[in-house]
Amino acid sequence: MKRNLGIAVVALLAVSPVFAERVQVYSVQGFSCEGCEAEVRPHLKEIKGLKKFAFDGKKYEYTITLADDVPDQTIVDAFKKQGYKAIVGPGQGAGPDAYKPQPYPEGADVTFVTEKGEAVGDLAQFRVDGKFTVLDFYADWCGPCRDVDRQLHVILGDRKDVAVRKFNVVTFESPLAKELGAKLTKLPFVVVFQPNGKRKEIVGEAPEKLLAALKAQP
Repeated sequence: MKRNLGIAVVALLAVSPVFAERVQVYSVQGFSCEGCEAEVRPHLKEIKGLKKFAFDGKKYEYTITLADDVPDQTIVDAFKKQGYKAIVGPGQGAGPDAYKPQPYPEGADVTFVTEKGEAVGDLAQFRVDGKFTVLDFYADWCGPCRDVDRQLHVILGDRKDVAVRKFNVVTFESPLAKELGAKLTKLPFVVVFQPNGKRKEIVGEAPEKLLAALKAQP
């Protein structure tokens, strides 16, 4: 009887995981800066026992897989150190207040190329002949992206020689973000193709640089 019990215990240990894991959703509040999500990522990766994580930019939620012995407070404290508030559980992030691009003036040359962070290929394919073409890379959670969007509304209300193509990056882990690679260091990120073929890249919110890129070059 004892021999059989010993065999059973050994068998049970053989199939039992050595390290248990759990998946927890954390709602985050306070994201309103350029590259907020990108700034948080390396700090999360430093947490011992954190296996992987994914950010939902529409709900402002992180889904994190971590070792079972990592307390929620460790995650909460990691966000707090970066100036953000993390709440255990879904549905309490800034998602309901996330900015959505407003309708552009009637007749404006605007196309939403991707709204789910899909890869898009060579950016030159989106150039519009004879126009300044603005490729606007944004995310719903990015505060400065809203200001760029507002600026583009004004520009398109006054000019017919400007075309805008919108790209929702969603997160810095999306296929689109990975496709852009090292060029995407923060949001907003704007690429301007001038009618003469020159390409200008603007990282971060810089309204004066955008206006300068939309001036005819000799």
